[in-house]
Amino acid sequence: MTEKILISTDNNAINEFRKAVRVACEAANQLTQAYEAFQPWEKITTIEAFMELVADPKRAYDNAIIANIGVTAKGMKVDPEQAARLFNISRDLYNNAVSGMPLVMDDCPECQRAKVIPGRKAISKYQFDQYRDYLLFSAGIFTVNTEAVDNSLDKFSTYAESEEEIELHNHFTALVEMLNKHDSMYTLPNPEKKTIANTLHLHLTEAYQGAFMLDVQYLSNEIGKLKYQK
Repeated sequence: MTEKILISTDNNAINEFRKAVRVACEAANQLTQAYEAFQPWEKITTIEAFMELVADPKRAYDNAIIANIGVTAKGMKVDPEQAARLFNISRDLYNNAVSGMPLVMDDCPECQRAKVIPGRKAISKYQFDQYRDYLLFSAGIFTVNTEAVDNSLDKFSTYAESEEEIELHNHFTALVEMLNKHDSMYTLPNPEKKTIANTLHLHLTEAYQGAFMLDVQYLSNEIGKLKYQK
């Protein structure tokens, strides 16, 4: 088995990724809630239905109006705007809600039921597709697939894997060991240690003093360059 050495893990990126998945999950549920609150017929019970909704929330809403308001005229199409007005359906408010536009009126029961946040546009299909592999859908509700999220976190770590990358890691590791051994035998003044560390792309354990240590960010960048060159 090929040796694989962990160089660094970007914990900030991991936290941002976890947050982005949670936000996408909440936004997907908010879109479903808005759709269901603003019309009395259709429920989102399948992922296929949600994909149709997120692809075009306004069109999906109009389709629900047309399908459920039984107004027909031979050779003519139903105008969803007029059909909504006929039965006092809040089509304009829904369209504003999913577009992130002002809601126009203060008293909006549908908005309250859907917990609509004025000015927040509904999640787009592109945004949803970025995180759909990390979500579960059941009984009309999205939840975070924590197992899928955890299994994907390795992409935020940098490893030395090839012979050249491992050689580079071993070089800097040996350099740190040699410098610390030399310092233990012939104590180096702190200003000189800092200069050496800066020159050789290393760190000190206490910023301007202490033992030499790897600069994992520099080493990660160098290994990244080797990977990119392949």
